Amino acid sequence: MEPGASQALKSFLADKGILKPVRIDLNFSGCCDSSLCMRVDNISETDFTLEIDGLIFIINPETYELVGEVTISYVDEMKRKGFMLTSSKPVGEWDGFSVSDIKL
Repeated sequence: MEPGASQALKSFLADKGILKPVRIDLNFSGCCDSSLCMRVDNISETDFTLEIDGLIFIINPETYELVGEVTISYVDEMKRKGFMLTSSKPVGEWDGFSVSDIKL
């Protein structure tokens, strides 16, 4: 978790009244490479879990095997605002370039 990302994520979830864990997952758009995304979800029995700064992150073992460790940063620039997820095993040529919100 990069500096600033934790507080931005906590604020986003608090503003929506969400207390559930955040799942790291793959998003398949159909036209481009898959990309990493975050969504609010429940923990399943097989999920890997990690608590960072009071936030609970979950990822299923298959996704973790494909993407490895994930770094979350927060971007607040003039034309880009949101969370950027970068994996230790890039999932596509644009890994780490796009920003996203959390799917509810």
